[in-house]
Amino acid sequence: MRTSRFEVFLKIVETKSLTRTAAFFGCTQSAVSQLVRALETDLGVTLLARNKSGVRLTPEGEYLLPSMRQIVVGERDVFEKSLELQNMNAGLIRIGIFTSLSCQWLPPHLKTFRASYPNIGFELLQGDMVQICEWLRSGMVDVGFMTKPDGDEFVFKELLADRMNIVLPKDHPLAGKKVKLKDLADETFVLLESGYSQIVEKMFADAGIRPKRQYTVKDDYTVMSMVESGLGVTLLPELMLQRTPYELVGVPAEPAYYRRMGVSWMKKEPGSIAVNKFVQHLLKEMGLEEK
Repeated sequence: MRTSRFEVFLKIVETKSLTRTAAFFGCTQSAVSQLVRALETDLGVTLLARNKSGVRLTPEGEYLLPSMRQIVVGERDVFEKSLELQNMNAGLIRIGIFTSLSCQWLPPHLKTFRASYPNIGFELLQGDMVQICEWLRSGMVDVGFMTKPDGDEFVFKELLADRMNIVLPKDHPLAGKKVKLKDLADETFVLLESGYSQIVEKMFADAGIRPKRQYTVKDDYTVMSMVESGLGVTLLPELMLQRTPYELVGVPAEPAYYRRMGVSWMKKEPGSIAVNKFVQHLLKEMGLEEK
């Protein structure tokens, strides 16, 4: 830690000597004198009075001394805490994430990260694509887990490809059969308003159908509940169908379509030590470690 001029000044007050202070810090008496003069110039007051027996505080110096002591304590605290961060003994990572990822994909990776860095905390905010991008811009979250955002203001690292499924109620006449999207041209669709709408649009375009969109909702589980109730069919990523409590049938779409998910952050914002460690941890676990 670089010795602050306030710490040097406190040592002068303690020793009542510029010479002894210089010896303590391993510098010249001239350097200590120059530091005091610069400090007095910056503060606009005289801090020390010199006499034959050494130096003593002026009334102005006496008045400012308690505040200087607080500054030195604060500087030491900052330095100690920075060492904690560097050693990953403290820190908080704020994450914006889709519900399906936070429920089905992220927990095992948090567990393995915690095994190495048990003192790093996490705060998860669940939202849609628009919300996560806004949280990144405002600084509410450090990283976002989502599909690739538009524009060049974000850095994006792809982590996984989540295959799209045609999803039907368990008692649907086509459940259990080989289904193509064009077979559902006359069905009502319950669609999720989310960051993979472009994939869904492409799927419909490739199948040559214009779906009946009677319902558009934002919540993953609401979509699945509505499909289970027979209000329509839907297209969902495979991850959402894992351990679902709803009685649904998922059929991988043919040809294969994928929701490509990854981690993103603001290009202009350097990540904290903890955030960078976490991103590298994820890349390594997914076999995508950067050289």
